[in-house]
Amino acid sequence: MVPGSRYVCSSHAREEDNTNDREERILAVLGIIGTILNLLVVIFVYIYTSVT
Repeated sequence: MVPGSRYVCSSHAREEDNTNDREERILAVLGIIGTILNLLVVIFVYIYTSVT
């Protein structure tokens, strides 16, 4: 056994997987929203600088 490691039974592993899946989905959605907002800002700045 590796020092500092711990044993996780299958029921706890399943619960952590469910929360990890939910957290990963939330982070993925936030990443997509952030990318879209970033693109909108870049487009707005490009239009604003080309007009003035």
